[in-house]
Amino acid sequence: MGYRQLRAYNYKQTIKEKQQIRQLQQKPLIDETQSKIDDNGNDPFPRNWMEDYEFYEGSENEIHPPYGTADSSIPASTVPCSGCGANLHCARTNLPGFIPVEIFKGRTVKELQSIICQRCHFLKQYNIALDIEITPESYVETISRIKDEYALAIVMVDLLDFPCSIWPGISDVLGHKRPLFVVGNKVDLLPRDHNNYLDHVKSCLKDQMLQCGLDSLNIKHISLISAKTGYGIEELITQLHKVWGYKGNVYLVGCTNVGKSSLFNILLNSDYCRPEATDLVRRATTCPWPGTTLQLLKFPIFRPSDIRIFQRYRRLTAERKLKQTEKSLPRHKKYKAPDIKAARLVGTIGRTFINKEEDIDAFAMSSGTQPITTLNEMSQRYREAKWCYDTPGVMHPEQFTELLTSKELQQLTPHDMIVPRAVRLKPGMSLFLAGLARLDFINCKYVDIDWVKVFVFSSMQLPLVIAQTENSEQLYKEYLGTEILGLPNGDEARLARWPGLQCKNEDIHLVGKYKDAISSEIVLSSAGWIGLRVPYASDCKFKAWTPHARGIYVRTPPLVPYVDRLVGKRIRNSFAYNLRQPFVFRK
Repeated sequence: MGYRQLRAYNYKQTIKEKQQIRQLQQKPLIDETQSKIDDNGNDPFPRNWMEDYEFYEGSENEIHPPYGTADSSIPASTVPCSGCGANLHCARTNLPGFIPVEIFKGRTVKELQSIICQRCHFLKQYNIALDIEITPESYVETISRIKDEYALAIVMVDLLDFPCSIWPGISDVLGHKRPLFVVGNKVDLLPRDHNNYLDHVKSCLKDQMLQCGLDSLNIKHISLISAKTGYGIEELITQLHKVWGYKGNVYLVGCTNVGKSSLFNILLNSDYCRPEATDLVRRATTCPWPGTTLQLLKFPIFRPSDIRIFQRYRRLTAERKLKQTEKSLPRHKKYKAPDIKAARLVGTIGRTFINKEEDIDAFAMSSGTQPITTLNEMSQRYREAKWCYDTPGVMHPEQFTELLTSKELQQLTPHDMIVPRAVRLKPGMSLFLAGLARLDFINCKYVDIDWVKVFVFSSMQLPLVIAQTENSEQLYKEYLGTEILGLPNGDEARLARWPGLQCKNEDIHLVGKYKDAISSEIVLSSAGWIGLRVPYASDCKFKAWTPHARGIYVRTPPLVPYVDRLVGKRIRNSFAYNLRQPFVFRK
C-alpha cells in the first residue's frame, strides 16, 4: 500500500486513490441470483459446464436447460456432497445437493462419492454463486445433534467482525457444560499497534465470549490463527492433542463466513488427520459467499500417542531451528527498515506422518482404469475412530452481508493488513463509511473541544465522506449508488431494494479514560469499526447508523488501543491524516 496520502473526503475521492483501489480489487464472484448478463452483454453462465464431470456422457436432447435437467421421479441418494455435505439428488435445481439427471442417473455409490454437487462445482470452477433454498431451522437442527454428545466444540470467530460473528444463542445449542476451544480467525489482517497486541486481542476475545453467555471454566484454550497464511495452526493442533487428545469428536462451529471450511481443509492436510484418510476425504468448499457448508463434513482424527507426539515435537523443533539459522545468515544481519513482511503473521503447516501407500515410485505408470477410492467409515479401521466435523454456519441477526451481492462482498472484505484511516470530526458533522454506515458527532460535555480524532478500520475500497449532519440525509439520497459512496451499487431496481441507514433510539456516550490511547470502539456490523480519541475526562455523544440498525456495538476495551501510532501527520487544510504502515515495533 505504501505511504499513500489520504486526501480529504468531502464529496469525492481523488483519481489517484481510485486507481489504487482498482488495483486492490480481485476477481469478483458472479452472483447468479442478481444478474445473468455481465457489463459486456455476455452470459457468464457456462453452457457446457456438465462436460467438467467425468461421468457425463452427453444429453439425449441437444438443447437442455443451463442448470441441467431435473427428474423428481428418481429417489435421492444417501451419499453426501463432499463439498458442502448435502445429500446428492436430481429432484429440484434449487435444493442443496442437486446434480443434473444426466450425471446422477445410473451412478454407483462409489461414483457419487467422488463428485460434488452443482452448487459447489460452480463455486470452485466458475466463481458463480447459485441461489438455493435453505431455512434457518435446518442449520439449528443440524448443529443441535451435538448437544447431548460428549465432544469438543471449536468456536470460530471472525476478528474483523465481532461480536457480530459470535452467535448469540451458541451456548444454548452447544450446552452449558460443553468444553470449548475459542479460535479467532483473520488475525493476520489486524494492525499491530504494539508488541504485545496478540495478548491484548486474546483478552478482548475472551471478554466478548463471556458477555455472550459462555462460562470461563468451559473455555479450555484461546487461539489466534490465520486460515489464509497458516499462522497459529500448528500451535492449535498441539493444544488439541495436549488438552483434548482422543476423548471424543470435535466440531467446528460458528457463524457464516468465519473460516470454518478453510480451517477444516487445513486440518485435513495436517497431523490432526489420519495419514491414510487425507487423500480419501474431499475438501470442503471455501468461498467468500456466506453459507457454503450446508451439512456435516468430517475426517478421522489421528490418535495422539506418546511416541507420535514426540515425533511431531521433534519435527517442529527442527523446523524452528532451521528458521533461526536462516535469519542468522549474513544477508539477514544487515539492518533493514521494518517492512510489511516483518509484521505479517505467517505460518507453515507440515506433516510428521505420511501414508505408506504414498511412498511409491513417482515415475511409475499403470495401465487400465484406476479404481475409485473413497473412505469407508464403516470399515473395521474407522469403527472406533473419533471425527472432526465441519458444521454449517448460522447467519448472525446483526450482520447485513445477505443484503450485498457477491461482488460487493469482495469489496467489503479486506485482503491485506488493515490500514487505519484517521480524520477530524467536529460537533455537528457526520462521517459516512461508503453507503453502509454513518457516524454522527453530536456534542461533547465537560471539555470544550473543536474536534475529535476518528480512526476507521475497514477495507480500503470503502470510501470516507464527511458532511454536515443536517445535510447528510440529502447527501445520502443524492450520491447512493455512485462512486462517491461506493457500496452499494447497481441499477435503479437494485438501489430501490436497499433499506438505507437506520439508527437506534439511544445515543452513544463515550467517556475519555486515557491520555495516550483510545477508550472505546464503535462496531458497525460487517462494514468495520471506528475508534475514537475522546479527550480525557470528557463525555462525547455520538449516533451510529447501519442498514436496519444492525450490528451497532460499543467495544470496551478497544481492539487496537494505540492506533494513533499507526497514522501520519494531518494533511494541511484538510480533515484527513496521512496514511502509514499498519504496524509498529514498540511496547
